[in-house]
Amino acid sequence: MRFNYKVVPLAPQAAFPHDTSIWMPILSVKIDNPATHSPPTPRFEAIVDSGAPDCFFHGSIGRSIGLKIDKGILGDLSGIVHGAQIKVYYHDIGLYVGADRIRIRAGFSDDVSVAAILGRRGFFENFIITFDPTMTPPGFNIERVGRA
Repeated sequence: MRFNYKVVPLAPQAAFPHDTSIWMPILSVKIDNPATHSPPTPRFEAIVDSGAPDCFFHGSIGRSIGLKIDKGILGDLSGIVHGAQIKVYYHDIGLYVGADRIRIRAGFSDDVSVAAILGRRGFFENFIITFDPTMTPPGFNIERVGRA
């Protein structure tokens, strides 16, 4: 399946004063709570991020499917900025990508600044993602990895 990148507005930056927006690989997904057989959430936007080690979701999305966020497995999340860390709590969930539903372990935190990030563990180990910036608009292809 091919998906177009989404145009996201940018705040003014001195280094790139003419850039007012950027293309981002965004995918609409749903999640559910297999422990309580919750119905899946409505679709929401997730950033496809090959640099993220795991999948992360805002805590409010986890609570909407009945997760007790702070009862999960505690972990830390940090990025490219040294010293900045947030607490995340890992839970097993169902992730819906198109017609596919996969079980993954994902981190939840109220301090995540976006609705969701799809990372290597959970997402990229189940799908082959090919980023293609050469077309207009740029896009990405997703292919489900067959597992025995």
